[in-house]
Amino acid sequence: MTEVPLYPIGRAPKERVCGELLVYGGFVSPLGDVDPETGRLRGGGALGGKVVAVKGFTGSTVGPYVVYSLKKRGLAPRALVVEQLDANAVASAVVAGIPLYRVDSLSEVERLYGEGLRFVCAESGRLRPRGLLIAVEGVDGAGKTTVSKRLRDILERCGFRAVYTYEPYYDAVRSIFESRSMELTPAVEALLLVADRYSHYESVIRREVERGSVVVLDRYKYSTIAYQGAAGLPIEWLLEIQRYLPDPDLAIYLDVDPEEGLRRKAASGPRSLAYFEEDVERIRRAREIYLGLASEGKLVLVDARVELSKVMEKVVDAIEERLGLDLRECSRE
Repeated sequence: MTEVPLYPIGRAPKERVCGELLVYGGFVSPLGDVDPETGRLRGGGALGGKVVAVKGFTGSTVGPYVVYSLKKRGLAPRALVVEQLDANAVASAVVAGIPLYRVDSLSEVERLYGEGLRFVCAESGRLRPRGLLIAVEGVDGAGKTTVSKRLRDILERCGFRAVYTYEPYYDAVRSIFESRSMELTPAVEALLLVADRYSHYESVIRREVERGSVVVLDRYKYSTIAYQGAAGLPIEWLLEIQRYLPDPDLAIYLDVDPEEGLRRKAASGPRSLAYFEEDVERIRRAREIYLGLASEGKLVLVDARVELSKVMEKVVDAIEERLGLDLRECSRE
């Protein structure tokens, strides 16, 4: 993965500074190029909460107070990276209380941006791309696959390197559930699914996250907690056998009544992996577990009973609030 050397100006933050990367290849005048009302670069993106990389600052010395005003309203950058230092850049960082870094060549940062590595961290003298894992959960028929693929498309339109994947991942594991070629007790179900998940994580998910991709995952470890927990297995054991799997950066739970979900599935025509759709009572119990996880803050609850466009709005809102990614413009088709 490409890293870019950074030179902190002043005292470097003790903690790493992470956020969506915004690159502007020219010189910025805070008075002329930044809209003080919206905190957006004129003709460009919003500055708020982002790691903003620019060639340098120019123009009036009043500019730093514009940046300070943005800071007071929560619209200022999380960090500022410049190729050419001047008093305006230093003053803007000082009065707004944001980290300032110098970079040898802005083109190195632009290369990251052009490759879709749009979420970065400044730490230990380096600007490092960082991948993200977003899990989409829900009972059968909640719309996980549709939402996950649309989210992947939105991320790609926004310039992110994005990957969609799903679980169970391996055909060999899926075929066991479809053919019932072995006795499937709840414990066997859990162990099969968790083995699939560990291998999937090591061979696909981790590799993509380490490349700086945003991975959108259709089901993750919460599915096993919900469905096998609904079958009577202890939640503590289901957590224990998945303890070496990392938590996602964001987990979204699409909530729908089990009966409505099954009606949607039936209307969608022939489908694979219908094994878990056969017991509506189990799906009801799984939903209750999901709702409990959401109430604990492990999942962000999104009402999936409404039309798809409204579901996607809520998903995009959750991503902006929790991860700081600005996807609003790209989510408009």
